Amino acid sequence: MNPPASPVGLISNPASGHNRDQFAQIRSRIDGQAGIHHRITSSASDIAPALRDLAALDIGVLAINGGDGTVSAVLGELLESGLFDRPPLIALLPGGTANMNAGDVGVRGSLRKAVSRFCQWCEGERETAGKVARRSLMRVVTDGEPTPRYCMFLGGGAVIHGTEYAHREIHSRGLRDDLSLALGTVRTVWGVLRNDPAFNRHVDITLTRDDNEPAQYDTLILAVSTLQRLSFGMRPFWSREPGAIRLTLMEQGCTRFARTFFSIVRGHPNRNAVPASGYRSHNADRLGLAMSGKINLDGELVDVAHNARITASPPLEFLRL
Repeated sequence: MNPPASPVGLISNPASGHNRDQFAQIRSRIDGQAGIHHRITSSASDIAPALRDLAALDIGVLAINGGDGTVSAVLGELLESGLFDRPPLIALLPGGTANMNAGDVGVRGSLRKAVSRFCQWCEGERETAGKVARRSLMRVVTDGEPTPRYCMFLGGGAVIHGTEYAHREIHSRGLRDDLSLALGTVRTVWGVLRNDPAFNRHVDITLTRDDNEPAQYDTLILAVSTLQRLSFGMRPFWSREPGAIRLTLMEQGCTRFARTFFSIVRGHPNRNAVPASGYRSHNADRLGLAMSGKINLDGELVDVAHNARITASPPLEFLRL
């Protein structure tokens, strides 16, 4: 584990969800901490210089104050750049709109409470026993884009339409965090049950797992993650196969959809959650998606023309407070 006395770095994105109306107070609290080296980014191009500055200070802890997209961009740069001989301990602060990543492996509570808790930890003995979780990120390469993207959640099928609805109808009204994602999920399920074309648009995906043969699915919902807990406590993965990447796929026409869906997201799949009924869960370290359509990478919608290749990164250590 990192030496307790090692410097602490913090990268903030003031444009992220909760930061937009709280950043002045958050910054004041952080600036009162002499041991925290704070770097503020106004665009994605600021991330690499900020990380270089913090690497030069030999930080042992890296905090990220932003949303899921900011977290993935910072950690992707950390993994790709090789700036650190040993990656620092990562602390995620819930400064974004959804904060799915921080909800699983971050600092709990509202942004203000999380920042206060993190500052108190920095001021104290920095106890880590029982407070460290290991997670990989997913490195995603799509055709036509030489630069890889990183994320901790990838969604497809009806997930896309639920994301579009959340951006348009929920986030725009100021609703954030688990409440906004819960509302978006319920609306998506309702749309599927009603066969609403705005939500029940499925996609053909040919899936390759590690060294297995490709298999084609008419996919209603695809959820892929390296997290254990998704938004509002969802735990939709039940495979016990080895692999850092967890996947659940629901096929178009899957039976007893509503009852089975809610049993799956509660983490207790019922007897109908089997391949014969259109429900599949797997773990892997490498995935291939042959498809044409959009995927959701930590809240950002990305077009895939033909293929997406997904690999698990080396695991990082996250501070859970």
